Amino acid sequence: MGFFEQQDRARRATARFALLYAMAVAAIVLAANGVCALVYLLSYFEAPDWRLYAGVSVATLVVIALGSLEIIARLSLGEGELALLLAGRRVPRGAAFEGERRLINVVDELAIASGLAAPPVYVLTREKGINAFAVGRSPNQAIVVVTQGALDKLSRDELQAVVAHEFSHILNGDIVVNLRAACVLQGIVFLSAIGRFMMQVYSGYGTEEGRRLFHLPFAAVGAGLFGIGALGIPFARWIQGAISREREYLADACAVQFTRNGDALCGALARIHEDAVGDELADWHGEAMAHMLFSAGSHPPIEERMRRINPHLAPEYFFERAHRPPSMEPTRRAAKVQSPRTIVPTKPTAVAVLVATLGEPTPQALEHAAGLLAYLPGPLREALADPSGAQAAMFACLLEGDAAVRALRESCGDGMARKAELLAPLIAELDRAYRLPLLALALPVLRKEIDDPARERFLAGLRALIQADQRLTLAEFVFATILEANLGAEARRAGIGNRTRGELAKECALVLTLLSDAGMEPPPSSIEDISAALRALRQLAPAEKAALIAACAEVVTADGNVKLYEHELLRAVCSALDCPMPPAMAALDERLLVQ
Repeated sequence: MGFFEQQDRARRATARFALLYAMAVAAIVLAANGVCALVYLLSYFEAPDWRLYAGVSVATLVVIALGSLEIIARLSLGEGELALLLAGRRVPRGAAFEGERRLINVVDELAIASGLAAPPVYVLTREKGINAFAVGRSPNQAIVVVTQGALDKLSRDELQAVVAHEFSHILNGDIVVNLRAACVLQGIVFLSAIGRFMMQVYSGYGTEEGRRLFHLPFAAVGAGLFGIGALGIPFARWIQGAISREREYLADACAVQFTRNGDALCGALARIHEDAVGDELADWHGEAMAHMLFSAGSHPPIEERMRRINPHLAPEYFFERAHRPPSMEPTRRAAKVQSPRTIVPTKPTAVAVLVATLGEPTPQALEHAAGLLAYLPGPLREALADPSGAQAAMFACLLEGDAAVRALRESCGDGMARKAELLAPLIAELDRAYRLPLLALALPVLRKEIDDPARERFLAGLRALIQADQRLTLAEFVFATILEANLGAEARRAGIGNRTRGELAKECALVLTLLSDAGMEPPPSSIEDISAALRALRQLAPAEKAALIAACAEVVTADGNVKLYEHELLRAVCSALDCPMPPAMAALDERLLVQ
């Protein structure tokens, strides 16, 4: 099943668990009415009238709605709020701890190889179990969350396999379904969570504070609420199992295909199986998010997943190896490259073939990404980890001539202009193949570490820089298109829609015209017009996007000669449509790099 089929399946999946959700809510409401009716009957020795049932039903539905609204309200502030809800912490790009630096490097390699913007990374510092998840409204707006236990207990290869599994969920569109399901499931488990909290606090169990707050009637009420809410938990498990069962097998297979290291994924699963804490999350919010975790009770059994990943070795072999410290596990090394230019393969491949690899990055792409990062100058990598440095690096990629420097100084100040001037020579020495990966590495900082007004000032500075010399190059056009798509006001809208090409014929024609005239400078359309068209086309149904991108590829390959700028422009269009195209430079002949 290809990228667009997976996206379409994700779009339709919501209807499948809507019925289960309705059944869960009905069971909770009926249980609440039954308990209240029994208490009323024992207290007054007469049956309650309809007003009691109506009041209890409304109150129960309000509590369920409040549980869902908690997630919805947090998501309105950004996907990272889900990680913060679980007591998580965002990992800075310039992380000081070795384990966190290793995690950032793994995520960067996988993101560049996938054609995605590098997602912001969070660590659940209180969670000692081994687990991870990815969540977001669209592939380029996703985040990756890893537990502290995964950082401490997994080798680098095992951690890479786990994160590759989560990247598969991003590329397959599972993160959209998981996000909607989390909102639903939080409401179902909210009543039982309130009851559990009341029992813990008012039963006098545990801490000195608990003994001081001892109140038996409140504890009894908590037990009743827990019992009522617990009726919804089987339905929650049912929904989670329906969502995750086949998706986990698929994500495992995609991760193995991506990393070509099934043993590492089996090793991670074995460590979960043999670890004292396992995959457990201590925070009660994890109950509603079990379906999106790397490993959970709602997922297929660990042994069965391991047998599917590697049918030639028994799970017991990996269970025995799991008792060895991660430092003793051999680490695969990326293929060593001699210079930045040798990272570009010389084997030509039609871009039409590349379209079929959307959402399916290869091990070669992963090695390519590791080579890119290995040759990235240290000062430039440090700059990309800093908010002002990331902005300066983006400006430096487009900084040409005194007019551009003056425009940048006027729009963003002397300090930013000086930083960009210092970074420009470093970027100029790099191969053209670095330009889009640099952008991918800067995006998580630009998304999460600067506020909305600063982000708008950055985009305004970018426009001023582009307009400084009164001409628009294709390189400037590509950068502006990707940055506007990922950082603009419409960036956080979901990328899976249901519109057709017929409804957006004008926008389709505009994009195809842009690609057919790719050799023209300035481009035939303005950035504003193209950005508006791409925002509209983002709402195409997956099958419609597939047809549009196939048409784009046909336009690019019509003359039988694909140049680097054409390839970059096609990738920019795909990125704006939430269809990440891997940086498969094998699609290009090395001679075309000079363009």
